[in-house]
Amino acid sequence: MKVHMFLRWVKILAWLILIAIMVKIFSLEKLTAENAHSHGLPAKVVSADPAFRRAAHASPSNSHRLKYELANEPLKLKQLLDANAQKNWSRDGNCAPYPRHKDLHIVNVHYQFTVGGNVTYYMFGAYYDRRHAVENAPSVAILAMFSSIPGPFEPAYCQVWFEDSDTPDIVEMQHQQVAWYEVWGNGPDLVYPVLLNCPLQGSPRSHRVPQLVSLVFTDRCARATNALRVIYEAPQRSRATRFAVCVKDLQFPGRDMSERWTEWLELMRLLGAERVTAYDLGGATLTANTRRTLQHYAQHDGFLQLRPHTLLQGHPVPTINVEASKRLNEVLLYIDCFYRNMYEFDYVGIFDVDEVIMPLGELHNWSQLVQHLERNSTLAVAGSDCKAYASYCFRNVYYPQNLTVDESPPGNFYMLRHVRRVAEHLDANSAVKCLHSTHFVTSVHNHFPLSWRLACSPLDVPTSVGQMQHYREPDDKRTLEQPTPVRDDNIWRFKDQLIGNVLAKRRELGR
Repeated sequence: MKVHMFLRWVKILAWLILIAIMVKIFSLEKLTAENAHSHGLPAKVVSADPAFRRAAHASPSNSHRLKYELANEPLKLKQLLDANAQKNWSRDGNCAPYPRHKDLHIVNVHYQFTVGGNVTYYMFGAYYDRRHAVENAPSVAILAMFSSIPGPFEPAYCQVWFEDSDTPDIVEMQHQQVAWYEVWGNGPDLVYPVLLNCPLQGSPRSHRVPQLVSLVFTDRCARATNALRVIYEAPQRSRATRFAVCVKDLQFPGRDMSERWTEWLELMRLLGAERVTAYDLGGATLTANTRRTLQHYAQHDGFLQLRPHTLLQGHPVPTINVEASKRLNEVLLYIDCFYRNMYEFDYVGIFDVDEVIMPLGELHNWSQLVQHLERNSTLAVAGSDCKAYASYCFRNVYYPQNLTVDESPPGNFYMLRHVRRVAEHLDANSAVKCLHSTHFVTSVHNHFPLSWRLACSPLDVPTSVGQMQHYREPDDKRTLEQPTPVRDDNIWRFKDQLIGNVLAKRRELGR
């Protein structure tokens, strides 16, 4: 009888726990839906985002990865603003009041727009920058897209809030650093990446990391209609020289890229990368198998960080220049990735999944490659006192699909089988890829750094030391025949280890 009663109470307790879990899940989804509604978005747009669902059901072991994925995630911002909404914080009673969530102008979840004169700004991220080589350090760098390169521009002010402080610092924005050249493409319906600098020098709180920053125009005391959480990932170094890799938004809607990704990620790991960051647009931009593979790397391996994103399509309506808009969005993501990684890593590479910076000869990884370049490259720049290069840039050489394939490696190892390349490298100004120093570079593009301070111009690395292996067809089809393509199987130095690591990963994926 006692056993029967005990089992009965166990069943009742189990039902109560199940009901409590269901109520919790319902309340989280309701909060997400309410937040989406306040943004002017359908509830399903936000709640369907896999990153939001991972956050709602995250286990403690995955929490450290999710903080990178959702650092400026709207729910956390809303919770922060709402928690302080009733405290009536401001400067001198009525100047620069603490921002309210209901006043924010949010666009497609990831952007907040504000207007200064005739220029519209779509604010995306804010980063604490305390690097010694950077002008006005420490400062807050605001990454945005804006609607006009030539302006004119209104005077702008940064309202900078610190944790548990009832008054902001108000500083004048020092300069706008446009991460685009008009000759690359421009138009009235395009928006362009820009970095805005908010210096903290001279503030009694300059040693502290700000929590929020808002941008206002003309009137420094105006109530802000934007608020960005300031991103700062404190360095956690375990090695002397560390490398990270940035990848643009992932768009492979009709092609299973799971095997190519696995081979490429494992090669990045062998070469010395400790983190790869990519941007997931969600929906049908990836096949189910590709998404499953990437999510495994993100959730179980930790080597890959997938950041949810939505592209900004243009201003004031979606642009008809889709290709230019795509390139502009890519630059924004490269800069975001660079700034998120600038403290924990010494060098950041910006690659596509068909690109590899390959050390040659006796050099077997990027650490050895950089050490060799530091020892053997002469910093001879007339009139300059620079003591290092901003970036190390590697010439492009194509490994086309249509050249003869070596069939001795297994069939699903694309790079190991494609070991014939065109005979000549491109010149130093064409499609190079670089390892960018996080100590000196302030803005990046797909192929080269856009700006840097207190460093020499990027080094054109000799092709005897390293090269950028590009696994696609060359733009000049004549090079497929003349000069005669050559075999260059330097990747085979990693063949056995790469095959073993990839096969182990596939076993984890159940293949």
